[in-house]
Amino acid sequence: MDVTQEQRTWARVAGITILLKTVLELSGDAVTIIRRTGASFEDTAHWAAQSDVLYRFALLNVGVAWILLSIMAFALYVVLEPVNKRLAQLALILRLGASFVGAASLMFRFAQAWLYKSSEPAGLFTTEQLHALVNVSQRAAGAGIETAWIFLSAGWILFNVLFLRSRYLPRALAGFSIFASSVFIVAAATMFVFPQLINMLKLVGLPGLIAEIVTAFWLLFKGLPPRATTDEVRA
Repeated sequence: MDVTQEQRTWARVAGITILLKTVLELSGDAVTIIRRTGASFEDTAHWAAQSDVLYRFALLNVGVAWILLSIMAFALYVVLEPVNKRLAQLALILRLGASFVGAASLMFRFAQAWLYKSSEPAGLFTTEQLHALVNVSQRAAGAGIETAWIFLSAGWILFNVLFLRSRYLPRALAGFSIFASSVFIVAAATMFVFPQLINMLKLVGLPGLIAEIVTAFWLLFKGLPPRATTDEVRA
């Protein structure tokens, strides 16, 4: 089966969107989560209230990252649909599900921004009440993200099964992506049931993130081979 020019074009679109999604997501989370790790509630609330525009802009970056995820999923569908249409469709649906659930969870993070801002006017809420409300919204957002991660990883597994069968990617890279995503599904489900383990289990997703970035660079600069070489390919 010859690789078409359309597949090559969409493979590069997939590579670009993977990288853009990663940069936007990390930049947004770095402002709203990573840099605030370990800070007290009062310090975080004061910073968020004083940096309202920056906080919302960071959350917008995360929202755009979830939108780019759906574009990337469609690009990979176009690339892999000739390999196996049914599996490619299922992978697309799963990744679209991740995009929708992840973007919807942002409403809770925007609610957090409003609650932090509400800490400035004296007497509107007590510190304990605000802290409780923020914890509730944070857990709701976390549950949405963990659900999205399950959709995300399941779709990535299927896409890489097709990459493995078609030899569009090195077998080691596709196989490692399947393994890393399978492990992360278990980790995400565990985080959902035991939220106290979230900070520790997030690191389980790092190998999968690295594999996804390597895949992006491969698709962007190496591209697809002239032909699919495996006998298992079915149009």
